[in-house]
Amino acid sequence: MAEKVTELGWMKQLLAEEEVGHLAMSDNGEPYIVPINYAYLDGRIVLHCSMTGKKLDLIRKNPNVCFAVNRHPDKVKYHAEKRCHYRYHSVIAYGKAKFVESAQDRLTWIKRYRKYFNNRLDWQMLENDDIKSALRCGIILIDIEEMTGRREVGADGRAHEVLDKKKI
Repeated sequence: MAEKVTELGWMKQLLAEEEVGHLAMSDNGEPYIVPINYAYLDGRIVLHCSMTGKKLDLIRKNPNVCFAVNRHPDKVKYHAEKRCHYRYHSVIAYGKAKFVESAQDRLTWIKRYRKYFNNRLDWQMLENDDIKSALRCGIILIDIEEMTGRREVGADGRAHEVLDKKKI
């Protein structure tokens, strides 16, 4: 059984430890969702993207977005333990997305984004960022207004701890 999570620290930890989420937007009332890698910096969700495309068009028309992250600690088993669910943890964040318009500000965020991932990866991304990088690469910031979380609870009523203990 899953339980609702209201602990802000738990939700922030899950956002900080995962690397791929799903960004949901609205296209004239129709849902549009894309999987995307992200960084969680300063309480914001930071995305890098191209300078043009449907995602940016939609955000500029309507900045209200939803961003979902989940963790599945086990392989999915059909009706595991004769239950109609399996173990997972998730966070859904609601907020406003904005494209960073200034190339200089994008460069600052690109450097922070790269440093964020260099601290997590076994290999290093190139660090030769200059203003040309900022002219080719877009940055979207999501200011979180509300978050909800869910986590699996075991038969003993305690949450299964599957969050990593590593520090980001």
